[in-house]
Amino acid sequence: MSGNFVTACRSFGREIATSARGIGMLTFGRAEGIRAFGEDQDVTRRSFVTALFAFPLFLAFHYLDWLSGTAPVETTHALLLDCLTFPISWAGFALLALPLLRSLGVEPRWTRFIAAWNWSNLAQYLLLLVTSLPLVLHAPTILAQTAVLVGYGWALWLEWTVTRLTLQVSPAAAAMVVAADVGLSAIVSLITIYPLSSFSF
Repeated sequence: MSGNFVTACRSFGREIATSARGIGMLTFGRAEGIRAFGEDQDVTRRSFVTALFAFPLFLAFHYLDWLSGTAPVETTHALLLDCLTFPISWAGFALLALPLLRSLGVEPRWTRFIAAWNWSNLAQYLLLLVTSLPLVLHAPTILAQTAVLVGYGWALWLEWTVTRLTLQVSPAAAAMVVAADVGLSAIVSLITIYPLSSFSF
């Protein structure tokens, strides 16, 4: 039993290393990195472990954002709401992608797309965290704002690239999928900021 467990852990470790290398290549514009992601459903399920890796980065990104002077009045309450948006947005888009890909005629590619998308999310959090540092370190405004814009642009470009390559769709179709992801995240964030119970008619 222990031998099987060790073997499974080693296999999973190699899987993580391969995926990390693939998304690293994609992040820096090397399209061949997409070969790291296949059609194996078990691999896709295991790729959701990236959410556990990304969560500390998510918290760090928000903390750095607050250090730069954008902290809400009730930080504990805001942090709890942010922590709710993280799993809802992550899992929500994975489910939303099914009918979306069906409408594009590429539903069978969902498995590979989600595996690569999971890893691209982790890379996006790293990019946003790193490019927010100049703002936190009180670098000149033009430098700090440029770094933030580069970070967001780079993150969106990465997701668009991953989408286009895994789904083998047109640039416009890939942009539509990315817009759906961004839109869902925005909607979930708005709902947590303005809870439905606060609306009165």
